[in-house]
Amino acid sequence: MTRAVIVGTGPSLADQLDLLPRFDGLIFTCNNSYRDVTTDVWLACDPQWHEHYGQVTGDFDKWHWSKTICANYGYEYVEGVWMDGLYLGPENKISLNHCSGAQLLNLAANQYNCDEIVLVGHDFHYEAGQRHYFDDLSDKKGEYPQPLRKNSKFIKNNGQDDLLAVYKRIADTPGRPRIVNCTPGSKLPWFPHEKLEKYLTVS
Repeated sequence: MTRAVIVGTGPSLADQLDLLPRFDGLIFTCNNSYRDVTTDVWLACDPQWHEHYGQVTGDFDKWHWSKTICANYGYEYVEGVWMDGLYLGPENKISLNHCSGAQLLNLAANQYNCDEIVLVGHDFHYEAGQRHYFDDLSDKKGEYPQPLRKNSKFIKNNGQDDLLAVYKRIADTPGRPRIVNCTPGSKLPWFPHEKLEKYLTVS
């Protein structure tokens, strides 16, 4: 069995960072979490992220759907398509109507042939006023720098479905790998909830 963990950036991740080095499988990170988590595979889907931070270096696989970004920074290219659910097919594409974490699910399922995928840092609630686990990237705790901040909570400004609906369609995808949610307090109801400790190597 090939197992992966998809590391989101929700506030709960702060309490699980010390456990991730013992994860028994491949570690996929998105956006800024590669700074704090030993990483095997990385992706940041928002082109503005790359404009702001520039090239990411490190001994791990780096992917993007933009040929321009891949050419500029030396990342692996994966074709993106607009579709619902988790892309599963021989062409190894990803769904462009997804966030970075959901696109990593595509990579884990297709490019890395993972049979089981664990979610951490997938909170999807902002009631406490903190969107992310980090507090040292900008003037506002738990936020990205101002140019990368999004104004909406889940609802995209261009009218696309919210992120919860994106994960619901992933959950409804026939033939997908097993997906387990190990995010404490997560608002994703469509995957079984378990403790991350179950997927760690014995220290």
